[in-house]
Amino acid sequence: MAIAPITGMLRRGLLTDLSIAVGLGFAMANTFWYGFHVPRTVARDNYYRKLEEERAARQKA
Repeated sequence: MAIAPITGMLRRGLLTDLSIAVGLGFAMANTFWYGFHVPRTVARDNYYRKLEEERAARQKA
């Protein structure tokens, strides 16, 4: 066999690296989603809600 099977130390290192990568990826995705995306979406929605309320108030007057 040209390539030796993954065993022992290499397997543990591979699992550790994959676990760390997936964990950090998940953490960074949550940081982006709840730290940037959600607040910007709420700010956008509030802006358009305010514009709509102003437009409705002008039409009633």
